[in-house]
Amino acid sequence: MEAPHNRLKGDDCDRDWIWEREIETATADDVFRLASAAWDRQFRRLREASPFYARKFRDAGLGSSFVGLADLANLPFTTKDELKAAIDEDPPFGTNLCVEPNLVKRIYQTSGTSGSPSVLALTRADMENWTVMGTRTYYATGIHEHSSVLTTFGAGPFVAGHTHFVLIRIGSRSVPVAPGDTDRVLFGLRSGLADTLLATASFAQYLANKLEGTDPDPGAMPLTHIVTGGEAGGGIPAIRDHIEKVLGVTVTEVMGIGDIAPSLFGECAHQQGMHFCGTGHVWPQLIDLETRAPMEIESGAVGELVYTSLTREAMPVVRFLSGDIVRIEGTSCSCERKTFRMRCIGRRDDMFIVRGVNVYPTAILSVVGEFRPRVTGRARVVREGKDVSVTSPVPIEVEVPDGSSSDGRLAGQIAEAIHTRLTFRCQVTLVPEADFGESGYKTKLTRLAT
Repeated sequence: MEAPHNRLKGDDCDRDWIWEREIETATADDVFRLASAAWDRQFRRLREASPFYARKFRDAGLGSSFVGLADLANLPFTTKDELKAAIDEDPPFGTNLCVEPNLVKRIYQTSGTSGSPSVLALTRADMENWTVMGTRTYYATGIHEHSSVLTTFGAGPFVAGHTHFVLIRIGSRSVPVAPGDTDRVLFGLRSGLADTLLATASFAQYLANKLEGTDPDPGAMPLTHIVTGGEAGGGIPAIRDHIEKVLGVTVTEVMGIGDIAPSLFGECAHQQGMHFCGTGHVWPQLIDLETRAPMEIESGAVGELVYTSLTREAMPVVRFLSGDIVRIEGTSCSCERKTFRMRCIGRRDDMFIVRGVNVYPTAILSVVGEFRPRVTGRARVVREGKDVSVTSPVPIEVEVPDGSSSDGRLAGQIAEAIHTRLTFRCQVTLVPEADFGESGYKTKLTRLAT
C-alpha cells in the first residue's frame, strides 16, 4: 500500500512522522561523531569495570592500547555462549556486570530453550535508552499518540514486554492481551478497542487464515495496522500480502534482540525494509557470512549483523554476533530518515547447505505461501542432526487446513516449486493444522527428527 505523505493510510495527525528528527535524519558523519564519543567512554569503562572484557581484551593481545570506533574490527567477537558462561561463572549477573548490583533496577530473562535462562540486567539509564530506541522504532511503523494498540507481547519475563513502556512514551492507547489468547484478541478487535495489533508474523498469519475461513467480511473490523515482530516473516511478500488482503490492513515490521535491545529496527509506511533506530546507543556492523570480515552497509549487501553497546551501563557487549542474516535494502528513504533499511532473511542457526548452496527456511515460506488456500502458509524443515550440510531430498513439513491433507498432487507441486526456485530437491509431507503445533506465538522453522 502506498504511503500518503509518509504516513499510514488514514493518518492525518499534525505531528512530525519522525520521533527524533535530528537524530534519525543525521548525516553519516554526524552519526559517527556521536557514536565515536560514546564508544570512547564505553571502552574505558569496559576495561575498568568488566572483568569479562578486561580478560577478553587481554587475551586478544590488546595490552593498554586504545581502540577507537573506526578500528572496532580489531576487537574480538562476543558470542551468546560466552555471555552465558560469564553469568555461570559469577551468578546471578556474571563477570560482565559493570555497575554495583544495587544499581540494577530491572531484570529480564531469556527463554532458556537451550538450558537454564540467562538474566539481562538494566540500570535506570539502560531502561530509558531502551525506551528511547523502542519509541523511535514503533513510531516509525506508524504508531502515534492517536493509535489504539492491542499488544500480544507479554509483560514479562522476556524483553518484548518493554514495549509497554514504549507505548506509554508515545502516548497511544494500550490494550494488553496475553500471547496466543485468540479469543481475547478477536474480542478486542471486533469490539473496536484497537486499530493496531502487535503480534508475531505467525499469529497474524494464523488470525488471517482463521477469519478467512469463518468470517464473511474479516476486513470490516476497525483494525487498520499490524506490526509484526519477534520472528522473521512480516516482510515476506507471500505472508504480508495475504494478511493485508484478508484483514484490510497495512503490515509493517519491527526487530530487536534481547542481548542488545528489544527494539532496534522499525519499518516505515513505505514498507521498504526496517530502519535502524538505535543511533547513538548501538553501533551496528555487517560481516561476511563465511569469512566474518567487515562489509560495507550498502544496498544489496547480505551478511550477519554484529552489535556493540555504546551507552549500556549494566551489561554492555562488544561485537556481539547476532545470528541474524540480513539484506540491506537501502541507506536512505522517502520518509526522510537517513538510517539504513534491511530485511531479515533468516537466522544463522536455521540456515543449512544443500550441495554448496545456503538455504534459509524463510525462503521456503515464500514459496509455500503461494499455494494458499490449499496451505496455511506455515512450514518447517526436518533435520536429521545438527550438521549444517544436508543431503537431498530435504524433508519439509507443510501445514494444511484440517481435512485437506488428502490432496495427493499438492505435495509434489510444492516440491517442484521449491526445486525450481531454490534449486534443491525436497520431500514434502502435508501436516494438518491439528498436528502441526501451536500457532499462537512463534513458529519454529526447523525441527530435529525424532
